[in-house]
Formats: sequence, C-alpha cells, structure tokens
Amino acid sequence: MNCPKCGKEMLRGSMHTQKYPFWTQQELRFFKAPTDLVELGPLDDDDTSVFTRDPFPEFPDAEICQECGLVVFPCKMIEKKAEK
Repeated sequence: MNCPKCGKEMLRGSMHTQKYPFWTQQELRFFKAPTDLVELGPLDDDDTSVFTRDPFPEFPDAEICQECGLVVFPCKMIEKKAEK
C-alpha cells in the first residue's frame, strides 16, 4: 500500500499497545476525557467489557510509512465514552 499522505511505499506489520488506543479530535486535558473519545479494538475482539479486554491487544495488518510516520491499521470502534 502507498501512504495516503506522502505516496511512499508503506511497510506491513502488527501494531501492539499496552492499553487500547483511542481516537479524538479534541485537545487532551488533565483529569478530563474528551467527549468524542472512541476506543479502538482488534477486529476479532467481541468482548467490549473494559474489565475483560486483552491488556496487550494486537492489530495485525498495520502499515507504517518510514518517510512521514503515518500508521494505518484495521480496527473496530469499541464504544463512545460520552456524547457532546
């Protein structure tokens, strides 16, 4: 796959995290979670309970661009923490 940002060839691998990554468009602030926070989980993860999730999830088929640092990976949106 070519990088959608710079057009260079991307390298395929797996992304691992210690905790689930999340997506937001808001600025992060101490002691206040963003209202549009969406947690991202592996595609094959059927368990949405925060207490029983894998603490070291793997995101296979991740691709990274060594030129600009963009990472692309397939995932599913687990939950939306709060509504605006």
